[in-house]
Amino acid sequence: MGLVRDARILKDGELFVVSDERGDLRRTFPGAGVYARDTRFLSELWLLLNGEEPELFDSSAERTTVAVFEFGNTVFRDEAGHDVLAHTIALRRCRSVRRGTLEEELVLENYNPFLVTVELALVFAADFSDIFEVRGFPRERPRGHILLPHYEGHQLRLAYRAPDDVVLETEVLFSRPPDVFTTEPGTTHLADLALPRMLLPGHDQLIRARGTVHPPRAFTLFRLTLPAHGNERLSFRVAPRQLLERRVSVRVPDVSRLTEPAEPAAIVFARVRTDHEFLDRILQRSLDDLRALLTPFPGGRLVAAGIPWFVAPFGRDSLIVSLQMMLFSPELALETLRFLARYQGQKVDPWTEEEPGKILHELRFGEMVRLGETPHAPYYGTADATPLFIVTFCELMDWIGSPTLFEDLFPAVEAALRWIDEYGDHDRDGFVDYGKTSSRGLVHQNWKDSHNSLLFLDGTEPVPPIAPVEVQGYVYQAKRALAAVLQRYGKTTLHMLAARLRAEAERLRERFEQRFWMEEQHFYGQAIDGRGRLVPTISSNPGHCLWSGIVSPQRADRIVARLFTPDLYSGWGIRTLAKSMPHYNPMSYHNGSIWPHDNALTIAGLRRYGFDREAVQLASDLLEVATTFPYYRLPELFCGFGRDEAECMVPISYPVSCSPQAWAAGTVPFVLRILLGAEARAAERRLILRPAFPDWLNEVHLEGISFAGTRIDLSVRKQNGRYVLEAECDPEISVVLVGSAAETRR
Repeated sequence: MGLVRDARILKDGELFVVSDERGDLRRTFPGAGVYARDTRFLSELWLLLNGEEPELFDSSAERTTVAVFEFGNTVFRDEAGHDVLAHTIALRRCRSVRRGTLEEELVLENYNPFLVTVELALVFAADFSDIFEVRGFPRERPRGHILLPHYEGHQLRLAYRAPDDVVLETEVLFSRPPDVFTTEPGTTHLADLALPRMLLPGHDQLIRARGTVHPPRAFTLFRLTLPAHGNERLSFRVAPRQLLERRVSVRVPDVSRLTEPAEPAAIVFARVRTDHEFLDRILQRSLDDLRALLTPFPGGRLVAAGIPWFVAPFGRDSLIVSLQMMLFSPELALETLRFLARYQGQKVDPWTEEEPGKILHELRFGEMVRLGETPHAPYYGTADATPLFIVTFCELMDWIGSPTLFEDLFPAVEAALRWIDEYGDHDRDGFVDYGKTSSRGLVHQNWKDSHNSLLFLDGTEPVPPIAPVEVQGYVYQAKRALAAVLQRYGKTTLHMLAARLRAEAERLRERFEQRFWMEEQHFYGQAIDGRGRLVPTISSNPGHCLWSGIVSPQRADRIVARLFTPDLYSGWGIRTLAKSMPHYNPMSYHNGSIWPHDNALTIAGLRRYGFDREAVQLASDLLEVATTFPYYRLPELFCGFGRDEAECMVPISYPVSCSPQAWAAGTVPFVLRILLGAEARAAERRLILRPAFPDWLNEVHLEGISFAGTRIDLSVRKQNGRYVLEAECDPEISVVLVGSAAETRR
């Protein structure tokens, strides 16, 4: 059982639903529930037809806001004594989410030549768990009480009173009153509840139930008379409510009432079409998923990191997605930077790991944050979000090129730069590092942030502060790119800062080569710990260093050769950890699995250093992988088993991988940009293309590219070994096709 293939997931705004393939919310299915603002407002919802589970024919949640589940009846004898054969009554379950509510319509169609009476039972329960509880994190304070279900007229209410007097309520409104309503008390004390056995994301551990206690259940029974060759319909709506809040002194925005959110302006992506059917489907899937993940959080709109575990603002994730999607919507990056600037660190706080200028890691709104049990108000435990903030700003300036934008965001960028220089290097060895200060913080604070993602070969753990290899690349990239932006847009006084940043970046590159390079392995180590020891594991992280440009050109060929050796390269992508490492496990979160976004950044690095053949190979791998997963959707990660491990081998799902997930959704649009070789130079009013297409791709058409305050339509075709460009744009804008086989037509 896994989320990627077995779950049916819907999302609109802050509300999302995770069910099994039947549409049921069962305690045995990982993460099942209806959620809003980090709270599970419905933990159980399942149906029975005449006391039995109807037979599932098929189901789909391909559209992110609508799902359909089709059932047939089992054999039964009705009240009139008719023997009703199997598959003569169809039950269609149509589910949708919109503006903070879940709506479900049940349609029963009778294909018999006689009237049939059936009993349809719907069961509801709500445990009102914080998302951290659902993920298996222990509670440190007494929890609240679940109130018994209350039914009146057409309305069912499930409610919970939190320790801080917040009252949460789930309202269920039926289209007709049930014929029978009963309750099963279960327990009203949350401390008595036990989670089912499940795998935790990022922990590679199991949480096991201590018993079978469940929250109070509400049973509703509807007797429906189906005419011969006729139908009956029943519908209900589920809406979360938050009725009262005692204010607390944390930086959580006012979430005192859950109401229907204002309809935000739709995000506009450039329209894309190619001559490859599967690529077009994957691209459309990616854009649809990103629209669904774009969430109106309190304080602004941001792409949520992933469903179900990470529907929240994440600094690193939202910045990487912004970089991935720059060709399709630089405006997404602008919204992201403004959101993160609002929460930029102002003070030193060991509990939240906040520091002046630091960019947040994660912001949550649930009960455990309100009660001070977790530091996510927001939590700042990340070493890479702050340099990535600067990288994203510089990339955005390359696409938009607005002096006004520079003036608007430069104070936040300047604060981020100060954090790198004044707070980012704890042991003053010249490398940005991390070491947790919060008792509930993350041990590892780079993108591989699971507890066992960084080990020495003998299995011992590195001592903090820890300087990850790829983070040094981000810092190098940030300083180099910012120097160029300051030279173009900054006042004369900032030109001196630009010169200083270029010098600092070069010194960082020299230190990086001296300290991280492993001559015997022809590769970079994964990190340097607080005792100055290099962690000599062979990982995918140096692929990010190719993307950032910190890798010495003289060593790039050896890095690339190592990335494509069989113990790192699976045939479907580059593993997070080489098979030759003692702690390799293809079924782990970060120690041998394959992450699409990780590979996409490596593809960008390969093209940066001129390894087009290898870049095209990895791009082709990701396309093939996407076609094997439901809805042509790349998951957050998949297992690292090799293509050649069995004749019938296919990419294997990771059990609790988020799907959809933000930077997985951004992967293929980013890869398309890489294959086009799109380089924006808004200051020069010039967009440069250096295409390198795989054999299976010959045409790419893009309409509505946002660039330098204008829109560009362009087509790139591969004909007889040459690339041909056709572009429509403002006369002041030039789109340039470069390469030995290039032709431009206006």
